[in-house]
Amino acid sequence: MLTILFDGIAYGMLLFVLACGLSVTLGLMNFINLAHGAFAMAGGYCTVILVNRMGVPFAPGVLLAFVVTAALGALLERTLYVHVYARSHLDQVLFTIGLVFMSVAAIDYVMGSAQQFVEIPNMLQGKVDLFGIGMGKYRLLIIAVCGALAAALQLTLTKTRFGSRLRATINKSRAALASMSARCLESPSHSAPGLPGSGVRSAPKSSASIRLFRSNT
Repeated sequence: MLTILFDGIAYGMLLFVLACGLSVTLGLMNFINLAHGAFAMAGGYCTVILVNRMGVPFAPGVLLAFVVTAALGALLERTLYVHVYARSHLDQVLFTIGLVFMSVAAIDYVMGSAQQFVEIPNMLQGKVDLFGIGMGKYRLLIIAVCGALAAALQLTLTKTRFGSRLRATINKSRAALASMSARCLESPSHSAPGLPGSGVRSAPKSSASIRLFRSNT
């Protein structure tokens, strides 16, 4: 029972990181981005290519995968998303779900439909016994990294000037809108999803092939 609880905490931390990005995208820009998970999927596959096929060490591979996915998110935000910000929510849903289908088809074509698993280093394999519970080392890393991200996010939102401006913009404060443009906050919100996809979602028992609305054919 405690082992299941531990695994649930690790998986819940992943969902929390992804949910943070969704909440910022919807709360800040009132934009429905159903393709949010596609960027996490891209981060996972980037890690597979860098680590498994190009031989990049695991830690640098995760960081490089995040950089690549963040750059992709920023590029799509500037070239595609910017044109549908002012459109209705229905148009946003249709646009982003179209991106989902396109991304899944592209991954199937390039990487195949089989699950892809990242080769993690030996030091992260195996389990550690804590209080009589066998805890996987990789899952402990996931919890630690996601916990650090959550703490950093909380400190950024509550203790920094950027965070105060962001919260003011989300609350549609006139003072915030007069002092800064929300445009400077839009690109990071589309770039961030690559982080959980690049590192954490590439666990040995969590395939990099994160699919949305995928058919079995």
